[in-house]
Amino acid sequence: MTPIDILCLSSQDWNHVWTRKQRFAQRLARQGHRVLYVELQASWASVTILRDDPRRTMRWLRGPRQIEENLHVATLPLALPAFQMSLMINAANNVMMRRVLRRWMRRLGFERPVLWTYNPYSDGLVGRLGECCAVYECVDEFTASHGLVRPKVVGELERRVLAAVDWVIVTHQNLLRSKEPYARRIELIPNAAEVSHFGQAAEASTPLAADIEGLPRPVVGLIGTLQYWIDFDLIRYLAERRPHWSFVLIGPRGRLARTDKVEGLRNVHLLGRRPYADLPSYVKGFDACLNPYVIDGTSENCSPLKLYEYLASGKPVVSVDMPEARRFEEHVGIGTTYEEVLAQLDRAVGPEGADPAAAAARRAAVASHSWEARFQQMEQVLHRARAAGQANPSKTRSVPSAARRQE
Repeated sequence: MTPIDILCLSSQDWNHVWTRKQRFAQRLARQGHRVLYVELQASWASVTILRDDPRRTMRWLRGPRQIEENLHVATLPLALPAFQMSLMINAANNVMMRRVLRRWMRRLGFERPVLWTYNPYSDGLVGRLGECCAVYECVDEFTASHGLVRPKVVGELERRVLAAVDWVIVTHQNLLRSKEPYARRIELIPNAAEVSHFGQAAEASTPLAADIEGLPRPVVGLIGTLQYWIDFDLIRYLAERRPHWSFVLIGPRGRLARTDKVEGLRNVHLLGRRPYADLPSYVKGFDACLNPYVIDGTSENCSPLKLYEYLASGKPVVSVDMPEARRFEEHVGIGTTYEEVLAQLDRAVGPEGADPAAAAARRAAVASHSWEARFQQMEQVLHRARAAGQANPSKTRSVPSAARRQE
C-alpha cells in the first residue's frame, strides 16, 4: 500500500500494558506509514492517572513526540470531567480536541489522514478533521464500564460514531451482533497473542523468574491489568481453600480494582507490572494460568489477551464461564461456579495438566491466532476503508436505519 498518514485516537496510553492498539500503530509505522498515536483522553477527575503521572497536565504543550521512525505519540490536554455522563460536556471537550489535533496534524504535515479511533466518545471528531476516511475499532462494551459513566450517554455517543465512520472493527462475536445494526460496514477481528514470545515459556533455555522461583507450589498465575473486571472474591475463595498454594498476580492495578480483598492473604502475591520481555519467565513458573473475570457485560463481550497468551505458553488454563473461553473449551478448564473453578484448578495442577501432549495441543490451538495474522486482517480493512472514503470524498454519510430509529 502507498504510504499514508494515520491519526489514531487511542483509549490507552502508549506505555500502558501492550495491546493491539500499540501493536497495530507500531506495525503500520514500520511499514512506512506515518502514524500519530494520541493517548487516552483523561480528565481533571482522573485521580489515579494524575497521581502516577503529575507531569501529564502540561505534556500536551510539547505536542507530538517521536518514538521511532514514522511514529509520533501525543498526550491530550486534560478534558472536562464527566464527559462519559453528558453529551454537552463531551461535545465541549471535542471542540477543544479538534483544535489541538488540527494543530498537531499541521505540524507533522498530515493531509487527509485515515482517522482510526478506539474511542466511543469521538462524536464531533469524525468527519471534522479533514480525514479521507474513518474507522472505529471497538474492543469492549463501553456501556458496561464502571466509574463516572452513564450507560445511556455512552451508548448514544457510540451509536453516532458507528453511523459516521466508513468501517467498524469489533473484537468479539457479541460486539458484532450489537454494533452491526448501526454500522455501514463491520468486520470481526479478535485478539491474539505473540505466539512465539509466550511459547518461550515451554523452552528449557528460558530462565525462571527469580521472584517466583522459591514460592510454594503449585503456583497459579494471572497476567494482565488488575481492574474492576477481575473477580477478587473468586481469587480470595481459591486462596483460602488452598492455603498451601501460591497465587501470583502480575500487572498494574487500576483505580477500581478490589485488590484489598486479597492483600491480607499470605499466599497471594501481587507483584505489580513486569516488563513484557520477562513475562515468559513468569509464566514458565506457573503450574496453571487463571482467567478470573467477573461475569457481567464486560466479560460477555471481551476477547482477553491473556487467554491467547496462556494457551501459547502451553500451560494449563482455567477460566470462568465466558464466551471467549468457550471458543477453546477443548483446551481450557471452565467453571461456572467458584467450586467448579477450584475443581478445574485441582485437575490442572495434577498429572492431567502436566501431560506434554495436552500442552502441545494448547499451543497448536492458538498457532494461527498470531498478531501477524490479525495485522493482515486489519490492513485489509484499512485498504477497503480508504478506498470507500476516496470513492466518497464529499463525506456525505447516510445513517443506517437502526441508528435513525434511535434519534
